[in-house]
Amino acid sequence: MTEQMSVEPIFTIGAPRSGTSIMNWAIGQHPNIQVMPETAWIVDYITGAFSAFKRGSERGRFSHLSNVDYPLGEFLAHVASSINAIVGDAYEKRCKSLYGDYRAKGITINPSNPNSPFQVRRSAEEPKNRWIDSTPLNTHFAWALAQVFPKAKFIHNLRQPNDVALSLENFDAVGATAKPLEEGLAIWMQHTEDAWLAEKALGSERVFRLRFDRIEHEPELLIHELLNFLDEPFSPACLEPLSTTTNSSKVDGKRAGLISRISQIHRYKKASRLFRSLNTPVSASDRTQAVEILKERFETHLQQQ
Repeated sequence: MTEQMSVEPIFTIGAPRSGTSIMNWAIGQHPNIQVMPETAWIVDYITGAFSAFKRGSERGRFSHLSNVDYPLGEFLAHVASSINAIVGDAYEKRCKSLYGDYRAKGITINPSNPNSPFQVRRSAEEPKNRWIDSTPLNTHFAWALAQVFPKAKFIHNLRQPNDVALSLENFDAVGATAKPLEEGLAIWMQHTEDAWLAEKALGSERVFRLRFDRIEHEPELLIHELLNFLDEPFSPACLEPLSTTTNSSKVDGKRAGLISRISQIHRYKKASRLFRSLNTPVSASDRTQAVEILKERFETHLQQQ
């Protein structure tokens, strides 16, 4: 097995304000999965890697890589290994900043906040061999991420468009920039369309659809199913963050007046149709078409760099 094949990251995809942060923390409580801030850099890194391979292979025998018919798969294996090393190193530095020499001292919980359900690690003995990244940009590059990490798995967080738009309209409550309803709906559609394409292209064996309402109504069953999908044993620690509120932008009290405002927006009708279409069965031709669309989009992105 190559080192690339042994790297098994988890990427959250889907629209922002769909429970991505809370689920990142929940899954990150597992003893084998590192929790971390949104990376933001990994997509740029792999985009640069694909561009570099193309540049190193464009002149046949006169180019460094094509001169020896260097395989793209082997090139990407080194890319995956380097990303994994950087992520692991950053996580180790974060742990040392929180716990000091925690491996020697055996510190098991954040001493400054021992009762918090949001822990970076819970024991010095936890292996933490995998990591989860909830960077929103990953949604638009799922196909490329899947090529670099053949054993990566993806979690599609799905929330109704009206709730996402309202949450984004009140995004300033958590220190971010608030978005008008029209823009919020556009963001939901862009992310959901690409996540749906990823579902079709990669299949249910690599993409788990996580409905937002399940976080509140059946968290234990959800965690059992999700960890089973990730081939990890159940850990009750993953349930602890889900006991906290998922309404960080404080929108519950404003939902009643939303429908009358949002129903006047043409994009809402399009978003509603897309939401309803997500349960359409996927055929083999749908999967092939989705792969071709994602590959073509990525190639276009590379050409624009």
